[in-house]
This record gives sequence, C-alpha cells and structure tokens, in this order.
Amino acid sequence: MCLALLAVSGAAAQQAKPEEQERTRLQRLTALGELWGQVRYRHPWMLSRRIDWDAAFLSAVPKVEAARSPDEYAAAVQSMLDALEDPATKVKSARPPATLAPPTLRPVLGLEKDVVVLDLRNLTSPESSREFYSLGPKLREPFAKARAAVVDVRLRGFNPQEVWTVSSAADWLLPLFFDGELAVPGLRSTIHGGYKPQTGMDAPYTTAFTQEASTLVRGSPGKKPSRVVFLLDEHSLVSPRMLALRAAGRALFVGEGPVTDALAVDTQDVPLGEKLTATVRTSETVLPVGLDEQLPARADLKAPDAAFARALELARQKSRPKGSTASAPPEILWRPDNAYKESPYPSRELRLLAAVRLWNVVERFFPFTHLMEVNWSQQLPLLLKRFEAARDEKEYALEVAKAARELRDGHVGLSGPSTYDEFWTGAWVPFEAQDIEGKVVVTELFDAQLAQGFSVGDVIEKVDGQPIEERLRRLESIHQGSTAASTRFFHIYLALVGPPGTEATLTVRNEKGARDVKLTRFPAASRKEGPREPFKLLEDNISYVNLAQLEPGEVAEVMKKAQGTRAIVFDLRGYPRGAADVLAPYLNVKGAKTWTRAEVPIVAGSMLVNGRMTVKQDLPTAEVPVYRGRTVTLIDERAMSHAEHTGLMLEATCGTTFVGSPTAGANGNMTYTTLPGGIWMTFTGMEIRHADGGQLQRKGLTPHVAVQPTLAGLRAGRDEVLERALRLLAEPVKPASYQR
Repeated sequence: MCLALLAVSGAAAQQAKPEEQERTRLQRLTALGELWGQVRYRHPWMLSRRIDWDAAFLSAVPKVEAARSPDEYAAAVQSMLDALEDPATKVKSARPPATLAPPTLRPVLGLEKDVVVLDLRNLTSPESSREFYSLGPKLREPFAKARAAVVDVRLRGFNPQEVWTVSSAADWLLPLFFDGELAVPGLRSTIHGGYKPQTGMDAPYTTAFTQEASTLVRGSPGKKPSRVVFLLDEHSLVSPRMLALRAAGRALFVGEGPVTDALAVDTQDVPLGEKLTATVRTSETVLPVGLDEQLPARADLKAPDAAFARALELARQKSRPKGSTASAPPEILWRPDNAYKESPYPSRELRLLAAVRLWNVVERFFPFTHLMEVNWSQQLPLLLKRFEAARDEKEYALEVAKAARELRDGHVGLSGPSTYDEFWTGAWVPFEAQDIEGKVVVTELFDAQLAQGFSVGDVIEKVDGQPIEERLRRLESIHQGSTAASTRFFHIYLALVGPPGTEATLTVRNEKGARDVKLTRFPAASRKEGPREPFKLLEDNISYVNLAQLEPGEVAEVMKKAQGTRAIVFDLRGYPRGAADVLAPYLNVKGAKTWTRAEVPIVAGSMLVNGRMTVKQDLPTAEVPVYRGRTVTLIDERAMSHAEHTGLMLEATCGTTFVGSPTAGANGNMTYTTLPGGIWMTFTGMEIRHADGGQLQRKGLTPHVAVQPTLAGLRAGRDEVLERALRLLAEPVKPASYQR
C-alpha cells in the first residue's frame, strides 16, 4: 500500500502538534508492519534460516516511535532488516549516495603480455559501448591467442544505473570462455499456495521452495583461454551465468572489498513514506557467490590498483580453478508463529505485532477481501490504534474479534482466551431454534425428556430474564457470518448455550401466552439422536433422501431403492456426512466433468506467479446406474460449507431444483493462524465457485423456488418447504429460472 507520509525534520518534530506527531507515528508503524509482512511471506530466508522476525519487529517499534527525523526513521526500519543480515534487503535513502571520483580506465580491449584484458567499465559511455559491440567476431582473435583473460566489471565510482549495461556485456562474452554447453541454474524463491496452517491441522495449503528451470548456454567454436578472472566489487552484478562459469572451473573471482549476490537476485520495493523505500530480496542464487581472492577496497580509486595486479597473477597461474558446486536446496523450516500463550494480555508491542500479523495474513491469504465492506488494504492503522488502546485481556480479545468480524466469513472462529468462552463455547440446549418471521422460534426438539415444557413453535423471548434480542445484538457487535440469515442462526445458537450443567430459565410464548421454562444444559455428546431414516418413500412414488443422515456406505442401497421412483427430494437443511463423492456418479445425467472451481491465493517471491491458482475439481466416476428422474433439493441457512459443496455437486450433475431459502455462503477448506495472547483463528482459505465460475461466498446457493417456514405452519406440524417441493414435482416440468 502506498503511504503519503509527512516528512518531518528534527526541528519540525519538536514543534509539531500532538495530533500531527501521532499521525506520523501511526503512519510509520503502518509502513513498518507492511514491510514486516512482505519479508515474512516473500523473503526466501524466512524458510531456510532461523530468524526471529517477531523479535526484530518488537525491537524496531520503540526506535521507529522515537525517530525525530526521516533519517532516524530510516535507521530504525533498517534495524529490523539487520536481523536478516542480507545486503539485498535494506532501506534506500532518498539522498543521493556519496560518490567517488571514478578510476582511470584502461582500453576496453587490451593485452598484458599473454593475458587479454577487457575493461567493461568503458561501456558506461555510449561511444565505448558502440565501439565494443562493433568488434563482433573480431573479439575471438585475441582470445584464441591469449593464455587467459581478465574482465573488469567493478563499478564503484560509476552511476549505479550502468550496472545492467556492464553485466549484459559480460554475459554476452561468456561463450568465448568455454566449450560445449553450460547449465545456468535458475533463481530459487518461496511460494505459498494458500496459508499453511499454523496449528498443524490438516489442510490442502502448502509452502515450498521453487526454482526456475536452468538455462543452457552454448560455447562458441574455437580455441579458448584457459581461464577468465572477473574483477568485482560491491556494485558489481554477479550474474547467474558468471556463477555457472566459475562453478564449471573456468573462472575465478577477485573482489575489491565484499561482493554479494544482492544485484543478481529478484527484489521488491516497499514504500515507507517520507521519500523512503525498502528493497526486499525475493529470490536467491543456487550457486554461491564466493571469492577466490578479496582485497581491501580503495578509498581513492586513483590509487594503485592492487586488485587488478592480483587478478593478472591469478590469470597467469598454471593450476586449474577448483570451481564450486551448487548449494543443496535448503531445508524448509516451517515453524508455527509464536502464539505467546503465556501472555493473555500481551505487552503493547506484542499487541501491535498482533495487528500486523492479522492484517498481513488476511491481506495475502484471505480470498475474499474484494467482498468485504471495508477496504482491508487501508485497515492496518486502525487495527494498530485499537489493539494498542486495549486496556486489559478482555478488551484486547474483543478487539481481535471485531477485526475478524470484518471478514464476514462463516468459517471465522476464535478460541483461546477465556473471553471467547463467554461468547462462543458452552453446552447445548436440547432443541434447535431458528429465525421464523423475525422471531426466535423452537423448530426441533432433540431430546423430548430434556426438553420437557418446550414445544415446536414456541417463541423464545428471554434467557434468564434478559431479552434474547439484547443477547443477539451483543454477539452481532463482535461476529458476522457470510450472510445475515446464517449469522442470525449461529447467534441464536450461541445466545442459548452456557456452561455444562447450568440451569437456564427461558421465557417462551405460544398461542396461550408467555411462560417460564427451566432446563439444564448438557454437552453435545449427550444429545440424543432420533431414529435415523436417510431414505423414505413418499406418496406419488417420490423418494426422500436426508443428506444430513446418509452415510457413504448407504448410498448404493438408497439409490437402488430410489431407482424406480419418479423423483427424489434431497434434504440438505443440515450438515452432510460425506456421501457426495459416492452419490455423484448415480446422479450425473448431464455427463458433467467439473464439480466446482476453486481459487487459492498464491504468494511468492517471483512476481510472475502472485495472484491466484485456479483448480477445477473433477466429478468422480463409477460404473453405476444413473438416476434419470427429477430432483429437488431443500435448502436453508443451515446448509454451510460441505453442505454447500454437496449442493454444487447436485447442481452440476443433475441440475437439481433448489427449494427453500439461501444457504450460508461459506464454502472452502479452512486455514488456521495464531495471534499473540494465545489466540487461535480460522478463516476460509480458498474461494469455491460454481462449476461455471459463479460466486458462492456471501451469496450461498440461491433457491429456484423461494419459500420459508411460517410460525403457523410449525405449530401445525407442517414442513412447508417440503410441501412446496412436492407441489412443484406435481407440476409440469418448466425451464429453470435460477439466477445467481
């Protein structure tokens, strides 16, 4: 995110108003947090070296806050980057670097007795560059007669922009120094296919190193020098081709001062504001950058050139260069982020880290930022401010919840702090309640004995004397699902749960008036199931299949029973038991190949592969009889995630007609992350779409025929959604009018 920060000098900082100082502080912390995330998820050393990146951020925070000028701010940010010990990752100053007087150049092509000398620094002038390339094939003649070659690509004292001109010329010359083929390994970088879960939970997301394919360079025909010595300095671009030539035992490197791969690797610029930018490494060379000799860098480039003299000595030696080998692929060290469980109320700096970590993970790995009501790319300053201001453990936990609420994702879950236990955990009541006509209504009794005093159709008005709508509003302030209906369904459940074994008094109302009913909450494990009945034969030769009860092993028998019926009603108003894969071949009357389309966020060092990876899920096949009758599927807000995935299968295979109300609009494998304070967070890690690419998230499966239960119907013992489906099946077949 590009930040327009204030450039504040030391004198101006003393005179700045408190609100201006605070704005500058927050802008700088925001830039620091964004830079932290770019390094965390793109820098290859984050996966191959033991770097405490959290500690680097925590140490830099007070330095950034204390900075009284842009220079001090730059130094504070650099202090975080110093933890990497990487010359390619650094803060670039807005000030032009101090320049040295350039050295006296030798001719672009010269001869020192039996050693050809190429001073490619001449190519920094257009005239010399034209002269050099005009030589063309004539360059081969001196090389064929020379014992060795020295190529000078040092660039201290020259415009840094000329590095590409000089490096390109060196690479162009390379075929003159070897026979046959030279394999040049590609750069290596990281790639995140989704967010690898921090908790060790099973998920399809992964992190890996990836390497570009090697390039083959062919040597030119003719006699070759026995070796080439490259003269390098800290401004030289040591290209992968030069590294490959050295690895093959055909070149030596002499460095005047330190030499690194900083200019040979991919980098990404991250704006810091105040005319400052940080450059971040996003790849590494496979072959190491090693020097055969290193001499001190001269303070005066007009002084005697000891490095050149040493290069000539090495060029005339008779021993063959040893060469080097490619470094082995580094071990990928994917360590879970520190959850700092020992600090339920983290320190101020850790709370700032929590804001930074949460923002970065969502920004890069949550596939639905484009569907959020807020512009997430602009939210980090607000998160920093709110997390920092939290006065105790509870306030902090609630601020995290409010931030997660902005995702509007039915798969968002938070756990860890006791604060969340007050909202999201507890024992069940022995019945299910839903929103019916804007009221909280008992719709199903799980255990008649435990639910004595309650009846289907009872309207719940209070829980322990508190209006239930007040409890629901409290939940709405810290949590939102993917749709309004699914959110309210989940909140109704949460508004009724409580500690196991506790007694609750519910005020309920029916046709006869209001009454108080007491009940004891029990763990979910104690919930009694009614008799399972995955299949029923209804009147008019219609099959009824309850997908919330159908086991995979029962599919063959159920479809055998359904085969002779004229229609099937699938009930998807609940969570299936994983039978969709087995069921699909029995229903694929359309001969469809694709079930769904999934889009997984990709974050990588290489800028060419950032974005999303699209994967089409194939429908399973089997030699089974295909059901060719009509199908209708009952849906409502209780159908979520795998239930919606099952609905997509029904849509793709048999073009089922959906009857009821929209589903929850949250499908796709979850991923897991941790935050300081021992907070565990889940969210949807991939975007599942209809087979044709239509949106599912935040919309759900939309009914062709919309119908919802009524209070009167419930009290009369009717299933109005099923009734409407049966009436539909009694009508002549009409073209579907499904609109997504």
